[in-house]
Amino acid sequence: MALTKYLRIPQYEVQKYPKEKLDKVQALFSQAFGGRVLSLEMLRWQMEKNPCLCERATSLWKDENLVAYNALTPHPAILNGKDVISAVSGTTMADEHFLGASLQLFTECARQNEDIGIIYGFPNNNSYGITVKFLQHHYVGDVAFWTAKAKKCDVSEQIRRFSEFTDDYEAISRELSKTHVFIKTRKAEFLNWRFFQKPGFDYTGFEYIDNRKRGYVVVDTYEENSLRQLQIVDIIADSKEIMYELLLYAKNLAKEWKCDILKVWLTSEQYKNILGKAGFVNGDHPFPMTCWTQNLDICNSYITMMDSDIF
Repeated sequence: MALTKYLRIPQYEVQKYPKEKLDKVQALFSQAFGGRVLSLEMLRWQMEKNPCLCERATSLWKDENLVAYNALTPHPAILNGKDVISAVSGTTMADEHFLGASLQLFTECARQNEDIGIIYGFPNNNSYGITVKFLQHHYVGDVAFWTAKAKKCDVSEQIRRFSEFTDDYEAISRELSKTHVFIKTRKAEFLNWRFFQKPGFDYTGFEYIDNRKRGYVVVDTYEENSLRQLQIVDIIADSKEIMYELLLYAKNLAKEWKCDILKVWLTSEQYKNILGKAGFVNGDHPFPMTCWTQNLDICNSYITMMDSDIF
């Protein structure tokens, strides 16, 4: 990706993660996202404490003005049978008063992170037009919610609450990588950071255990337009039977927690029948997914809400 077609666009000073100027990042975030606040705790958690890779941000400057900023969240993954570092692109923002900043930002971010095996994102309408039309990012499909009504269900007594991941789930994700082209590796250190150390979020985990750990579901709650929702932020199991039990448990939990509905992302076509059997319907609120330098068969990829940085 190069800017040879846009030589008349101003070029800004390129820096990486501006660790000593985080107030500038906070100010640009507030400007770009309608006054929302990005806390220092959240910013440092994302950029300085990730056990995979830290400080993968690109920033553009004009004198002392932060013109644009993009943050990657790297994570271990398996792509086409090989261990790689993947990253989701998020917290992308540009000051609208500086011409061409977004184009240069994405180009510099790609250049700075050539060691990352796959970079992907779920761009909004503004970013989608820029990245797909001008930078040839690959649109690989929409990721939509599977949605079900909260309902009292008979649930397995083998499922119990937990608050710390162990290494058992890495083996399950590696087994699933044999039948999926892309899956995030469920390493304990990364999962604990992602779910149980993230400031401002209240995730709850439940795992299925008989003679060994067979699968887990991580949930939180969200309210929008007076509709209380339970979100399945991540789910994984060593068989479709255990997956079904975890989905029923989540439906029952949604009812107990006085939620109206529950939602899950799960792009793998291998689970369509199980999701349908559990009462989920696909198609709500599709998010376009793009990959920066390659195509990806998302129907043969294991993508959950965990693979985004917004849930």
